[in-house]
Amino acid sequence: MKIKNKLYRNTLTIRCKFHKLFFVLSCLGLGIFQTTVHAQDLEPGYMSALPIGGNIAIVSTGFSHGNILLDNTLPVEGLEAKMFNVVMGYFRSFKLFNRLTKIDVVIPFAYADFNALVEGVPQSATRTGLGDPMFRFSMILIGVKPLKPQEYFKQEQQKFKLGVAFRIKAPLGQYNPAKLINLGANRWVLKTGIGASYTIKKKLVFEAQLNGMFFGVNDDFFGGNRSEQEPMLEGQFHATYIFKPGVWFAASFGAIDGGLIKVNGEEKTSTNNNRYGLTFAYRIKKQHSLKAAYSNGFITRSGTDFDTYLIGYQFLWFDKK
Repeated sequence: MKIKNKLYRNTLTIRCKFHKLFFVLSCLGLGIFQTTVHAQDLEPGYMSALPIGGNIAIVSTGFSHGNILLDNTLPVEGLEAKMFNVVMGYFRSFKLFNRLTKIDVVIPFAYADFNALVEGVPQSATRTGLGDPMFRFSMILIGVKPLKPQEYFKQEQQKFKLGVAFRIKAPLGQYNPAKLINLGANRWVLKTGIGASYTIKKKLVFEAQLNGMFFGVNDDFFGGNRSEQEPMLEGQFHATYIFKPGVWFAASFGAIDGGLIKVNGEEKTSTNNNRYGLTFAYRIKKQHSLKAAYSNGFITRSGTDFDTYLIGYQFLWFDKK
């Protein structure tokens, strides 16, 4: 009887450690998984503008792989993730309060594969399906007049631009509270930001962003638990060289900090990392263009340390009116 009890306790301990691992993985991940779309999405061209009535449809595919850095007290070795996603989006510009305004919708579909050694035993998990969609509202406050295409391209371009953006991630992705790893996070996320850019001789653009992220509560976390996360602060800087209209290259740097995760009030982990990225865009024809991007961790103390590759296609058109 003592041997059976001891064996039971050992088995239970291993299971608890395994669950502890995936508690952390889930709290991180459910943001990880939309790596190309967030966590952290380096985005040059934050202040880019379209004439009134401009529309853009995009489709992109991305691949991310790398390590996830966890608490050293966990009995985990070599926690790795590979993620492949396809993203579809739609952007539209219009005039609001006499300011050039843009709305966009992004829907991700993803496949994710996680692997690690827990107490020397290989463990893995895979997920395929829709992630949480994102809706963004942005407005340029200074630097661009809200004009129709015929007038917009005739106006003199201003060197300085200032704008704001609000993005909401809705809890509509694939989610099952019986599973520790899901593609959807089952919580609302609000990202607010302010950005500014300055153009030198119509060729070189310097751009800076400051963003804050605020998280809702997941009251249906694995096993009926409650998961919450404190706000994050994110900063980005981009330098873009424009070869000609529609053809440009950008180098980016971003840092993110905060976001302490709690499960049932118990502190788990936070995110602290810096990333760099490179982006190249090329316009094939008047309405068609391609974009390729790469990003990697510059310094990662906790959270994801991924290499991310992205290639996308976009189609531009204007209202017939």
